[in-house]
Amino acid sequence: MKRPRLSFWLAGLWALLLGACRSAKEPPLAEASAFPEPVARILVRRCAGCHNGSAFLSSEAEHDHGGPSPAEVSWIGTRVNLTRWDSLLYGYRGEVGMVVPGSPDWSHLLWQVNRFPHLGPTAAPIMPPPVPDSSNLLTAEDIEVLRTWIAQGAPNKEGQVPWADRLTTPHRKAFVCAAGSDLIAVLDLDTYHIMRYIPVGVSPGAIESPHYIQISPDKRYLYVTLIGGAAIEKYRTDTYEKVGRLAVAPDPAHIELSPDGRYAVITHFTTTSPVKLTLIDAENLRILDQLNDPTGQVILRPHGLWVTPDFRYAYVTANTGNYITRVELSPDRQRFIDFTQIPLAPGLLPQPDTRWGPYQIIGEPTGQYYFVSCDAANEVRVFRQADDSLIAVIPTATAPKLMTYANNLLFVLCLKASAPALQGDKLGAIAVIDVQNLRLLTHIYNTGHLPRGIGIDPIRQQLWVSFENLAGSDPPHHYVEGLAGSPGKVYVLALPTFTLQAVREIALAGYGLALIP
Repeated sequence: MKRPRLSFWLAGLWALLLGACRSAKEPPLAEASAFPEPVARILVRRCAGCHNGSAFLSSEAEHDHGGPSPAEVSWIGTRVNLTRWDSLLYGYRGEVGMVVPGSPDWSHLLWQVNRFPHLGPTAAPIMPPPVPDSSNLLTAEDIEVLRTWIAQGAPNKEGQVPWADRLTTPHRKAFVCAAGSDLIAVLDLDTYHIMRYIPVGVSPGAIESPHYIQISPDKRYLYVTLIGGAAIEKYRTDTYEKVGRLAVAPDPAHIELSPDGRYAVITHFTTTSPVKLTLIDAENLRILDQLNDPTGQVILRPHGLWVTPDFRYAYVTANTGNYITRVELSPDRQRFIDFTQIPLAPGLLPQPDTRWGPYQIIGEPTGQYYFVSCDAANEVRVFRQADDSLIAVIPTATAPKLMTYANNLLFVLCLKASAPALQGDKLGAIAVIDVQNLRLLTHIYNTGHLPRGIGIDPIRQQLWVSFENLAGSDPPHHYVEGLAGSPGKVYVLALPTFTLQAVREIALAGYGLALIP
């Protein structure tokens, strides 16, 4: 009678030992991976067997799985690694944002595993591979788990969100308008990761089109013009929290702040609205004055803007005229008080004339010159700050638009420059001008398609350029079903060699950008 009991006891002990062994060999997936357990069950169990950071991938596999661009392969050496939370979020440095915290619809990982159009965009090839059949694919419930996790910030098992430490500082960030998606992409200046998207606008179903970004002098805030929303919005640059919104006249395009950050002038890129300029209290987001010009006698279709360091004069381009306008502000910065029209060439009578197309204006910091890009005449005109006299005309490639200045060089985005032998169907070039000698040095071709925003990182000596990429002439990483257009692009070039450092896809229609070193 005792043997059966002993046998039963041994069997029970054996079962316990087996269970203990299994527990030792198979801890909760979250423990080793740092993903939340429901996410780990999908990514680690279903995906990490292949996507484990292996460096042995063919070039085709790199492309299909979001690998680095050719320019990055030689110096990054990272691959998609789904074995751990930190390796997925911090390790991968490819062209696309695999997981963008808070933005499931712009997280490439979700595109790649999703086969349900009602749950978001889908991309080919579908993952995991349907081998031996489609039973291997993720279910709708799996996709919902991943969507919810990303929407909540893609936290680890402890609840920490990626780049949490960056929410305490504004520095080392690039802010790039995605005009077709009502988003601002936030990228890390050092790793080029897309850390976040800031949603802008208040009109569901209507694109308000973020156009231009200006950073406050203390780096604490960004101001963005919503050219399709007749408003500007203000955000914190550390936490990305929305501070407020100010409704202004239609088509706000460019914004420039006073040196103390208390005031700003806004241009309105319009021929139909009577308001051509707005002066605001930038701290409290209220309108102080407007320049009403219903017939365009003062400024025809104003776009570009430069304010003098004392904030007494605003220089404004008249895009459908043959002149720029200098607008005087009152000493108390409360109103516009006078204006002077400056012809683009001596002897011209300021009037409507579409042959010139003055678009942007920028002053160089020594106080010697200011530069006007003319997108119809394909040139940059140089004026002396002291007396507004024209001193040079520098030809450029087609449609010069935005400009930036650094180290005695002026970089000019030429929107429609064509060079089929160098860049196929892509349009765009970067003109490089020697400011000391006032001459064109070169054009940089074969980057992205339709350049729209430009900025300099002085710490790493890199040039950042955003591209609209309408019609997808700069092919997106994958063809994606469910998007309203082709993703925008951001290119990073080393200075002074202009070698490509990184390419990043962002949401639709890359536009204005601003960097905080």
